[in-house]
Amino acid sequence: MNKVLSGIFALCLLISCEYKDTSIKCYHGKVIMSSCCSGTTFINLDKTLPLGKKTIINGQEYDNAIQLPGDYLANEDIYMNLRTFDPNKDYALFPPHCYCLIAIGSDVPLFVATAFSYSSCPPGASRLD
Repeated sequence: MNKVLSGIFALCLLISCEYKDTSIKCYHGKVIMSSCCSGTTFINLDKTLPLGKKTIINGQEYDNAIQLPGDYLANEDIYMNLRTFDPNKDYALFPPHCYCLIAIGSDVPLFVATAFSYSSCPPGASRLD
């Protein structure tokens, strides 16, 4: 009798549990450039992951550009785990800015890389494309 009740209880728990996708997503892109004017690095993500915005940087058009606070290697492939930028907690991620006469990339979404690699997805992340 106890085994039957335990089985029913376990089945009820299983049915009542809400499924949540806890997998870490890996985004792949190419580093465009870092700008000391904005304190960010611009990255063009794969077109299959429409997270960024179409923009023109230094006369070159990009379909899916984002920016990350900090300095990353230019012209390199990059694999990242991303989260939305929070101005209240992420302001310290910006390096000191230089004096600039023009603003670059103000129309590009800002994210934070929680992990990144130049060779493959960070450990525990699954590639989305």
